[in-house]
Amino acid sequence: GVGQNPGSDFAPLLRTVRARGLLDRRHGWYARAITVNALALAAVVTGVALIGTSWWALALAPLLAVFSARTAFIGHDAGHAQITGNKWVGRAIGLVHGNLLLGMSYSWWNHKHNRHHANPNHIDKDPDVVADVLVFTGEQAEVRVGFRRWLTRNQAWLFFPLTLLEGVALKVHGFQ
Repeated sequence: GVGQNPGSDFAPLLRTVRARGLLDRRHGWYARAITVNALALAAVVTGVALIGTSWWALALAPLLAVFSARTAFIGHDAGHAQITGNKWVGRAIGLVHGNLLLGMSYSWWNHKHNRHHANPNHIDKDPDVVADVLVFTGEQAEVRVGFRRWLTRNQAWLFFPLTLLEGVALKVHGFQ
């Protein structure tokens, strides 16, 4: 497992983190976080319904973005078995937060994310560094032509605007 090699640079840090209880599950915290987030999402959706088709509904968009991000983080933590040791409860939490509330495939994402953690930033094994929109190596950049070449040359400037499309990409890739 990760950090179990006593000679690795990571092992002393992992021992310290575990000794301080930083990897312990915090059931009460998650129960409160899930409840508060669900109530906040319900309040925003109710607000949009009450406002109707007015442009004022857009005023609630930043709140929806914040609570959607919290929803994603709760699903992320469920995928890491950080919320509960019961795999069925963790999966249910992940499915509700990923599939139901965010409209993306929790199972697909969890499989992909676990492959990422098994080989972080390894070009041939980490699915998060496959050349798609962004490139991560000179070799990936060299084969780009046309619009993709322009994207590659400007990806530093475009990185944050492109991350706004990541939610859409996660939904699309989950169906493929």
